[in-house]
Parts: sequence; structure tokens; C-alpha cells
Amino acid sequence: MPSNGISVVSSGGLPDPGTGAWRPNLAPAASPFRRLSGSGKLCAMRIHAPALILGLVLAAGCAADRPPEEITADGLVRVPSRSAGGVYRAPEASFLQYRRIILEPPSIGFIKDWREKHPEVSDAEFARIRAESVHLFRDEFSREFVKRGPYTFADDPAADVLLVIPAIEDLDIVAPDGGVEAGTRTYTNGPVSMKVTGDLRDSLTGKVVGRVTMFQPAERYGFNELRIANRVTNAHEQRDVFSRWSRLVREALNVAKAERPRPPATVAPQ
Repeated sequence: MPSNGISVVSSGGLPDPGTGAWRPNLAPAASPFRRLSGSGKLCAMRIHAPALILGLVLAAGCAADRPPEEITADGLVRVPSRSAGGVYRAPEASFLQYRRIILEPPSIGFIKDWREKHPEVSDAEFARIRAESVHLFRDEFSREFVKRGPYTFADDPAADVLLVIPAIEDLDIVAPDGGVEAGTRTYTNGPVSMKVTGDLRDSLTGKVVGRVTMFQPAERYGFNELRIANRVTNAHEQRDVFSRWSRLVREALNVAKAERPRPPATVAPQ
């Protein structure tokens, strides 16, 4: 039991003697764990029963693991990559000329019914979360492409400018209000999940020359561990995903510049 009077009630779990991490008891009769304030008042956020969580995690994992199509409807061809989603390129496109980038602000889409599941999030807080996600994305993209070089940002289209149009989809921040209420701690059993995708377009013609997609599925922490969740940890987990996506885009551009363009791909009739 923490010495500050803040208690976390799980399904009969105990702190790990080695790490201090709280681990729930996964017995069949386990009840949902929940966080309590120092006065014993039940807070708004609950984490659902393990069986329900496991079903949702498995469903999300299956959706994320479906193999992408080799050729997209707009003629992009999937190329080898280490992404669970995939990297696609227009086979006839050359990338050698691109030295500068115009980065559009990412669109932000949450999982279905996220607002309904989090009535504690006000309109102002929802706007803050969206704005923070946009800021974190640009920060990590800039770190990968500009600070590490050799790319620079451009303000206007030009022959050497690549237009990047990202989208964040199915964003799920499990504990958006974690750590906001004084005297409480919030624990979750998994990180922020989302899908990040982005179209790469020639800035002069608007033609799509590439697309990069990556999944961060709704998975659990290892060993049934529970970790503290708050604004800081939520931001850190988003930064990690945005950084990995930006690195994947950079790697894809490096590979594309080293290869010769090929004839356009044709989509087989349905």
C-alpha cells in the first residue's frame, strides 16, 4: 500500500517485489480494477474486466496484422519495409530531386465513440489534446528530417519539394485525465494506440508518389504490468510512435533514391 494514502484496487493484485510494478490477479473471478482517491471516492475512469480487454486487444491485433494489398487502387506498389502496415511507392516516380519538404498539419481521428467513453473530457480539453498531438508530430518529424538533415522545410511548391500529408487515425488515449485530479494516480495496462499514415506528393503536380503506414496496436504491457498514466506519459507514448513513423519515412526515401524508377503498375480488374 502506498504510504501517501493513495490506493489502487485491482483484482487482488500485489506489487512486484523486484520492480514495485503493480500486477493484477488474473483469476477467473477477478473484478475490474479501479483507482481510488485518498478519501476512498471512486473516480470516473475504469479499466474493464480482463476478459473484455483481451477480446478488444485480440480484435485490434487481428485488424492490424492483416497483410496490406500489394498494389493500391491509385497504383502504388508495396515495397519491403519493417513496418506492420507498409511502404508504397509509385514505381515510375523518381525521388532524387527531393531535398526540401512541406509538412501539412496531421489530421487527428480518434477511435469510434472515444468522446462518449470519456465524458470527463471537456471540449476545451479535447481541443488541447488534438493541438498537442499536432505539435508533438511536427516536433518529432522535424527532429528526424531537419535536425538530423539533410532536408529543410519549404514554404512554397518547387521541383525539389516533397509534400507530406499525414493522418493520425484510431487514436486511443486510455487515460486522458490521468494525474489531473489532485491526490489520485491512474494506472493502465497498455500504451496509447493509433494508426499513422501519410501521403507523399510531388508539390508541383500533386501526384501521389508514395505512402507510409504504421500501426501501434492496442496491446498490453508485458507481464500484465500496470503503469502510471498522465499527460506526460501520454505525450511520451505519442512521441515514440511519431518518431518511429518519421524514421520509417526517411528510410523509405533513402531506399527510393537508391533505386531506378520502373514502369507504372497496373491494377488487376476485379
